[in-house]
Amino acid sequence: MKRRHLLVVLMIVTGAVNSVAQVSKTFFVSKAGQMISALTEEEARSVTHLTLTGKINAIDFRHLRDEFSSLEVLDISNAEIKMYMGKDGTYPDKFYVYPPNCVPAYAFCKQENGAYKGKTTLRKVVLSEKTRNIEDGAFKGCEQLSICQIKKKTPPNLLPEALADSVTAIFVPLGSSDGYRLKKRWENFAFIEGEPVEATIQVGLMSSLENEIMKAGFQPKNINFLTVEGKLDNADFKLIRDYMPNLVSINMEKTNATVIPEFTFAQKKYLLRMQLPAHLKSIGQRAFSNCSRLSGTLELPETVTAIEYGAFMGCSNLHYVVAKGNRITTLGDNLFGEENSKLVYKR
Repeated sequence: MKRRHLLVVLMIVTGAVNSVAQVSKTFFVSKAGQMISALTEEEARSVTHLTLTGKINAIDFRHLRDEFSSLEVLDISNAEIKMYMGKDGTYPDKFYVYPPNCVPAYAFCKQENGAYKGKTTLRKVVLSEKTRNIEDGAFKGCEQLSICQIKKKTPPNLLPEALADSVTAIFVPLGSSDGYRLKKRWENFAFIEGEPVEATIQVGLMSSLENEIMKAGFQPKNINFLTVEGKLDNADFKLIRDYMPNLVSINMEKTNATVIPEFTFAQKKYLLRMQLPAHLKSIGQRAFSNCSRLSGTLELPETVTAIEYGAFMGCSNLHYVVAKGNRITTLGDNLFGEENSKLVYKR
């Protein structure tokens, strides 16, 4: 009886943990500037996935930025952004005119102690087909903003520092990506047509990644954000290489893989982020060649001992490859092509 009671308690606790992990809310805002009145302070702090409809303005964006401390996903695709003039918006300590149908200047970036700090919890935003502008610094410093989905077929104006092209993938309506690429300040972004597809896959048997993806209801070619855990072998990496052209991010940290085979991620033009297997030992030749949007710093696990020829050739946006410790005994030629070496050691 006691064991059964304990199991019930554990199930209740697990449910509570899961509910904290994702808190979704949908609100209709009848009057712009009054969104916060529909929530308690506790709700504002706890909500992770928020959908807003109705009318909002720069005052509402300020509340979203400053008081929604857990906000990860914001959908305002069915909300109308109204004009606002005053000092209570998102622009730091200044009377400002916020035009209608524009994501306000510094919407999710706040000035603190003379420096600008973006909203680090925010990872996805969905914007309306009526969006005219994404104003100055709107998402400046939002380092986790991996998805900006825009419902508009013609690109809105992108003002300085509104988005970081090395962080955010832009999802646009079918048939509209060429128009975005030709628009000023949009040239360097990764544009993908359709809805973003995120998948977390558990792999129990070698060579079964494809089966597990299909069982989960996905097609490999459609996946943009992949977290894979468990067992991977060469056949699984071949699937990634040949049938997953639209990867934006992949997390393999919790897999058993010790080798990234040659050419696995070569030519993946949308790939922005990568987390390597925790026990990785070897990176094959040209494994990441011409991943021109792979950006930031790539940290190698301490277990890595070999990096083969041209592994990061053509990765022009990659700032550093950081090797922990001093275990690398094999370094191929032209790791970064004609660029200077970006490999640094961290002890």
